[in-house]
Amino acid sequence: MTRGTSENQLHIIAESLPAAREQFIDALERDRADRGLPHATQQAAEAVRGLVDDGPAKLVSTEVVALIRRAEQAEARAAQWQQAAEALDDLYTRQRAERDHVVQANKEAKQQVELVRSEVAEPLTAQAREAFTNWQAADAAEKTAHEKAWIVGRLKKRRATAEHDAARGVARDVERVLKRAWGDLPRWNEGENAWVERVTRPRIDADPRVIEAEQQHATAAQALHAALEPNPWPSLGVYARIFGEETVRQNPGAYVNARPARLVEDATRTAQHARAEADALCTLTPAEAVERIRQTRASEEAKREAARMHAERERQLRASRFASTDPRRGGPSLGR
Repeated sequence: MTRGTSENQLHIIAESLPAAREQFIDALERDRADRGLPHATQQAAEAVRGLVDDGPAKLVSTEVVALIRRAEQAEARAAQWQQAAEALDDLYTRQRAERDHVVQANKEAKQQVELVRSEVAEPLTAQAREAFTNWQAADAAEKTAHEKAWIVGRLKKRRATAEHDAARGVARDVERVLKRAWGDLPRWNEGENAWVERVTRPRIDADPRVIEAEQQHATAAQALHAALEPNPWPSLGVYARIFGEETVRQNPGAYVNARPARLVEDATRTAQHARAEADALCTLTPAEAVERIRQTRASEEAKREAARMHAERERQLRASRFASTDPRRGGPSLGR
């Protein structure tokens, strides 16, 4: 079509006049292309309104922004958990050093008790053995004199009786000395070692040097017990400094059982996946991106549903096990 001042000229290339006429009619039925810039702008706006306001491009843009926000949040969590992991490593290093110190202190205190008891017991044991030996000799001599006085003839009876009386007097004197010195005589059929142990132990225990050593050992043992006792508060204090006291106070169990290194890996993986997905959506056409988003959401929903069904099966299984072992329900029990 050639535009002129007063008229337009149509140029048609066709095999015949009817074919030319058909092309002319088609041209007249087409939308005019010279309605002006305002009309063209309005048409363009109408054409893209669906893409910008509530169409595919808007959906894709919103999803990309959400993915980037998710990646940033995951990266922030990874940084926090990494900080927690490093702080906990320092804490555990200090705690191990403290435990090693109290273990060594307890070992040395125990050795000191054994050393002091040995020093105190040595002279006491020697004295007690000497006293037992003297008592044993006097008792044996009295028994021998008694047997001799019993079996001698009439002519030697007086002398044997005198000897027995003298031996019995010596034995009684030795017994009085022994009892006054050690508190108790050997019991019937009680050997030397057993008697020495029985009479010297109270004196060893009451010795001020032993008492002091035992007290020091008790203090060291108490410190060792406290060091070995599980104590979550130092770890919770680390988490509170990083995540906030109120956050940790609301759910302390989640932090007591946390594994920071693994959580760093999980958060980093989440951030990488979110950024990769955002980049992938940006390389697709709006229609392709919308279809990818739809498939991704369907897959995530299927995973959540599978997890929910698994948790429900576990709950039902635990309930059935409880029902089968509950004596009140007529199931098997230890009493049947």
